[in-house]
Amino acid sequence: MTTYTTTYKQPQYAAEPQSHPFKSPFVWLSEGWNDMIRAPLASAVIGIVFTALCAAAYAAATAVPMFSATLLTTLLFTSPFIAASAYFIARQRELGQAQSLRVALRDVRSRAMSIGLFSMMSALVVAIWLRLTSIAFALYYGTLGFSAEEFAGTLTSGSQIPSILIFVAVAGAVLMFTLFAIGAIALPLIADRNQNVITAVGHGVQTLRHNVPTMVVWMLVLLALIVPALMSGLLLMPIVFPLLAYATWHSYRQLTNG
Repeated sequence: MTTYTTTYKQPQYAAEPQSHPFKSPFVWLSEGWNDMIRAPLASAVIGIVFTALCAAAYAAATAVPMFSATLLTTLLFTSPFIAASAYFIARQRELGQAQSLRVALRDVRSRAMSIGLFSMMSALVVAIWLRLTSIAFALYYGTLGFSAEEFAGTLTSGSQIPSILIFVAVAGAVLMFTLFAIGAIALPLIADRNQNVITAVGHGVQTLRHNVPTMVVWMLVLLALIVPALMSGLLLMPIVFPLLAYATWHSYRQLTNG
């Protein structure tokens, strides 16, 4: 009589997350800089396209403030596609291939459905955040919001500066942390393995939970680069965006042992 033994293993879409040293973000930035040096033209195109979209969204929102939320959501929807193109550029160098933006865009197109679903989810998070923030603002200050002139007048009067700044800072921090938790690992995982959105986000949150100190440092590094890029009138953004996109790819690869 012959006995057959069958072993079944549940498929793993990414390695189990492990803890990494808090200095890792600086290694990721170094690798990202190397990607930029190796692919200067592709990096310039990626950075300029994203910066142009930011400038257009800001100009349109300034001209028509009532559409600010819509423009922010549109920018958020397109950003993952631009970031994914940088991920594929970084992956090409990792695999020893020639770095080609054309090939990267072809790979982005092959992931368009999954990236689009991720973008929709991120846009939904922002829409919910905007709604909840406006409600909280109305409940606390007794108004549906300030115009730009009223807001500036309130800040210069000194009467409500601490409370308004705290409100804006806390609300912005909640949004950034939520988007960071969702996308830091999930979007590169989707680009790399065409993973479904739910599983990718779940793995991203799990990775974040296993590397809290490292990811806090990573968030601070992101802020330290993004804030000057914004305050420079977007002049630094063509460099900062591709650098952070490449570094995010390397963070994903290390944190998931990919």
